[in-house]
Amino acid sequence: MSPRSSMPMGNFSLPPFTRGVKWLLVIAVAVSIAVPLGGGAGQVFGAMVALRPEAVLHGYLWQLFTYTFLHRGPEGIIFAVLGLWLLGGSLESMWGTRRFVTFYLATSALAALATVLVALVWRSVAFQTYSGDAPVLNALAAAFAVSLPGATIFLIVLPIQARMLLPITAGITLLSMIFAGSAAPYLPHAFGIGAGMLLAGGVRSPRQLWLRVRVWWIDRRLRSRRLRVVRGEDDAQGRGRSGSDKYLH
Repeated sequence: MSPRSSMPMGNFSLPPFTRGVKWLLVIAVAVSIAVPLGGGAGQVFGAMVALRPEAVLHGYLWQLFTYTFLHRGPEGIIFAVLGLWLLGGSLESMWGTRRFVTFYLATSALAALATVLVALVWRSVAFQTYSGDAPVLNALAAAFAVSLPGATIFLIVLPIQARMLLPITAGITLLSMIFAGSAAPYLPHAFGIGAGMLLAGGVRSPRQLWLRVRVWWIDRRLRSRRLRVVRGEDDAQGRGRSGSDKYLH
């Protein structure tokens, strides 16, 4: 299916409000409103939904997936709507609903899991509480930069090329850490960027990830010997056969 998103973004029109985006937003709004309206029970529900690395280490594994649906205020819901619509709508149009929703949940879980692993050695992280879909929005921005680098989008009122989303998102995350005086509150945000690049780049299984690492290592060894890997046209499109790479001096 051709990416319908590429033409609207290039012509400065709005992306479609797609089915996956709608359902993810419905769930997020329902969860976020249920917490303040539920009184004591709502607070308990919120604690169960939010990500707390120490709780995950004690078996609350569902928090790896649920924390992005909980927003603590109306501004969080507004940013979720805008981010998912403006970035997610275009990507879902190109990928399809199944892959888009899978990407949303997978990047959420990967960012949370990486944070939990850090908590094993950085104990103050273990007792942090994380909520909101900022890690996934960072992942979507990274995926947008990787998948549609030549598209033109509006950053508030300034038109920029989508490839610039990656350094801008990384820069905002770094500045947030600096002004907070600690990286701990923004670890999922940073890991979300990496997860978005990883999954949007075509890595969909541990085996593919291992193969990518092996290719990178071989390429590095060859460069150290003043050789380089030249990939053919078929390889660039992911259809190359084994042995199609040529090694040149």
